[in-house]
Amino acid sequence: MNQTTIPEFTLVVGVDAKHLQQLAMVWPTWLKHKPSFRTTPFLIFRDRDQVMEQEVREVMGGHRRLTIVEWPPKPMTFAGNNTNKWTNAQRYKMLAGFVHVPAMHVKTPYWLKVDTDTVATGQADWIDPNWFWGTPAIISQRWGFTKPADQMMALDRWVDRSKWKLPLWASTTEPLNLIPMPGWSRVKHGRIISWCGFFLTSFTRSCAQMANDTCGDYQLPVSSQDGYTFYVAERAGLGVLRVGMKSKGWQHRSNFTGIRQAVRESMQ
Repeated sequence: MNQTTIPEFTLVVGVDAKHLQQLAMVWPTWLKHKPSFRTTPFLIFRDRDQVMEQEVREVMGGHRRLTIVEWPPKPMTFAGNNTNKWTNAQRYKMLAGFVHVPAMHVKTPYWLKVDTDTVATGQADWIDPNWFWGTPAIISQRWGFTKPADQMMALDRWVDRSKWKLPLWASTTEPLNLIPMPGWSRVKHGRIISWCGFFLTSFTRSCAQMANDTCGDYQLPVSSQDGYTFYVAERAGLGVLRVGMKSKGWQHRSNFTGIRQAVRESMQ
C-alpha cells in the first residue's frame, strides 16, 4: 500500500428501521460536505426483519456504487435481556454486523464506518493521508472510557479461555487489565469510539474469524464492535490511531432532535 496516498476504502452503514430514518436525514449532509461519497463504494447492510431493500434504495437515490446486503445472512438470535442499552439484543445484532459484514463483503484495503446519527458539517478534503502510515488497524475518533465498566475485563477472560483457538498474540501478550474503580459505571482509559472511523479490512476479517471460532457464527465476545476491535488491535499491537473527527467536519448527535437541528444548520 502506498503510504503517501489515501488507500481505497468502502463506506459501510448498517440500518434497521430506526437507523434508516436517521440515514434519510443525514445523507444529504454527507453528499453536500463530503462530495467524494458520491463515487465511493458504499455497502449498506439492512436488518432482514425490519428493512426492505427497496426502502434503502429510495433513501439513497440511485448511488451508482451501492451494494445492499441482508443482515444477518440467516435467521438467528442475538443475546440480550433488553434491561438497558448494553444488554439490548437489537443493538448487539447491528453492532455485530459491523464486524461480520465488512469481513464478508468489503474488497477495498480499508472500510469507513459512519454512524447514521453523524452529520457532516464541512471539509470536503477531510482525510489525512498520514493517518495511514504504518497501516494501522483502526483510525477513529478518540475517546476516554469504556462502558460497561467490566467490558475490557470480559475480553481479558475471553482470551484466557480461548487461547488455543486464537492467533499467537493471545498467548504472547499480557491482559490489558483495565479494572474499574469500585462502584464506577465506566473504566477510564484511552481508546476509540467508532461513530466515524476507518478499519483495516484484513484486520476486520481476522476479528470476524476469531469471533466465529470462539463465540459461534456471527456473534462477538462482547456486544460492542468498537470495544471488541479496539481490544484486539491494542493487545496485539496492530496500531490504533486516535484522531479528532469533530475537527474534520463531523458532528455526532445522540437523538433525533439533535440530528434534526444539526442537519438544519448543516444544510443552510
